[in-house]
Amino acid sequence: MSDMEMSVYYVITHNFELNDLYKCPQNMTITRTPRPYIGPYFLISGIVLILIYLPCFIAMITSKRRNPTYQLMIILAIFDLISLLVDSVETGVLGIMGVSYCHYPLFIFMTGAFGNGSWMAACVCCILMALDRCVEINDRFPLAFIFHKKCFPFVMLVTVGYWIFGWLTTKPVLFRAEYISWFFDPNVGKDPDLYHSIPHTINNLIVAIISTPLYIYLCYSLICKSGYSISMWQYKTKRQIVIQAVILCTFHAVAAYIYEYMQYFYSPPWLILIGQLAWQWSNGCVCIAYWTLNRTIRNSVVRMLLSKKIRKRFKLHIGIDEAIAEERGEEVKTTNVELFPSNKVAPFL
Repeated sequence: MSDMEMSVYYVITHNFELNDLYKCPQNMTITRTPRPYIGPYFLISGIVLILIYLPCFIAMITSKRRNPTYQLMIILAIFDLISLLVDSVETGVLGIMGVSYCHYPLFIFMTGAFGNGSWMAACVCCILMALDRCVEINDRFPLAFIFHKKCFPFVMLVTVGYWIFGWLTTKPVLFRAEYISWFFDPNVGKDPDLYHSIPHTINNLIVAIISTPLYIYLCYSLICKSGYSISMWQYKTKRQIVIQAVILCTFHAVAAYIYEYMQYFYSPPWLILIGQLAWQWSNGCVCIAYWTLNRTIRNSVVRMLLSKKIRKRFKLHIGIDEAIAEERGEEVKTTNVELFPSNKVAPFL
């Protein structure tokens, strides 16, 4: 049976009736497996990550900048927020309740497809961001042309189309409370091989195989080829880019490898949990990096959330204008600060 017949598209075009391969037998014993500890973790951490991510996302969409790097950050944020709703918030709620696919088959089927499509699209963004960073440090990088003004809108269109493809036309992942994770096999007593997702496998192999050497190249170029920094600012700049590259690549690669292994081989519960955590943090690590390593976004969010009076009271000076005014004891008129300066590397600082 084709993936299309086992996808959300089939369900939507058949009056939201699930394919026979996804129907739970009427005589099937359905048990609950509450996860009282790890379930609340996923729920609470998911809500916290979303609340941390949203101000960064709002700051980005309200900025006037529209360069390729900025557009990638916005679309990645959309996919990350969608994924966090599934791999963290929904995972936590279902884990606390102890319910699996056959308790709410249609709901879990639809949300699992949404999460799977967002994961696949986020993987594309991960690769594009790696390419963009490589282009930033090497103008002669072979794929630099895809970030040109005339070509990049097409790249973004393909990315959105890929998300729609992953969401509507591929097999969804389905929740199982005993492992507090998501699988392609609905565990309804049919052959698990029927549920293997080839597009998902290709996606994960590509993101693991391509993104890893790209980020290694990035780190090597920043650390080795560029030589020693001539200032502390340059040293911090390179260190922050390397840290973000390593973190983003690690979580995506680990999640991709483990989820593929889970699909074809027996996996112990601890490995499955690591895979689920890697999926969660492949989406959540970005907002943490924005707050801790990205000075421009952090300053923009602080200025957006806190009034000048509060910033002055707690000495949270945003920008050189406020710092100089504080030293002189002067008042400074708050102006809209461009979120991303002209330097392309700045969005990642």
